[in-house]
Amino acid sequence: MHGIGNDFIIINQLERQYNLNSKIIKSLSHRQFGIGFDQLLIIENSSNSKAEFKYRIFNSDGNEVEQCGNGARCFYRFVKDKNLTKKSRVTVETKSGLITLSENSNNLISVDMGKPTISLKSSDSPKPFTKVSMGNPHAVIQLKENDKFEDFLKLAIEIQANKSWFPNGVNVGLVKIMNQNSIRLKVLERGSGFTLACGSGACAASATVILKGLVKSPVTVHMDGGNLIIDWDGNNSMIMSGPTEIVFEGEFNLNLKK
Repeated sequence: MHGIGNDFIIINQLERQYNLNSKIIKSLSHRQFGIGFDQLLIIENSSNSKAEFKYRIFNSDGNEVEQCGNGARCFYRFVKDKNLTKKSRVTVETKSGLITLSENSNNLISVDMGKPTISLKSSDSPKPFTKVSMGNPHAVIQLKENDKFEDFLKLAIEIQANKSWFPNGVNVGLVKIMNQNSIRLKVLERGSGFTLACGSGACAASATVILKGLVKSPVTVHMDGGNLIIDWDGNNSMIMSGPTEIVFEGEFNLNLKK
């Protein structure tokens, strides 16, 4: 599946555990020798009485992470298409807490991403960044109108690698203001590299520029894979909406990857 180019494989473990380890996940993620994906998503039963499912996320390097907005939208499409739920609003347990998923009249899937935690304090980086948590860590770098994204890719990699700032790694977003309701974004995802889209990154970037008074909600976030719509009043939960698509289904032999 993919959500505006951010691609995933989804595995249903509601009735059977496949015991995937980081080595197998990393092997499966290889785009020449495996299936290829940005993240692997696993559906499990939740022990939380408020959640219908548990949603686990693994980056292509095999490490489990807390949150993935585009993955959550694909998760919703999967459980609806497979008739795993009859509910129109689905509450899901993630490593970072509960999230609520739904579909609007335009066939866009919306995710309640919760309230962002933001520190607008400047860093001592050569290019100041804003620290944002969407349940997972983000560093948002605001570029000027005439700045070129490619000139800041090296800096993004250096910030991501700086363990004194982010001991557990970080997603780095490069954002440009287009107009009062639109931004352009590129995200270096932790454990996956530069991706065509990043849902939590779109939320982190939007939160930053909304709080600075540079744009107004709802914000259309333009990324290489497509657009997301972020709606936030500055106080309550942030809502992210966008399309999803199932690309193909298949089977793989775990014995070949051990």
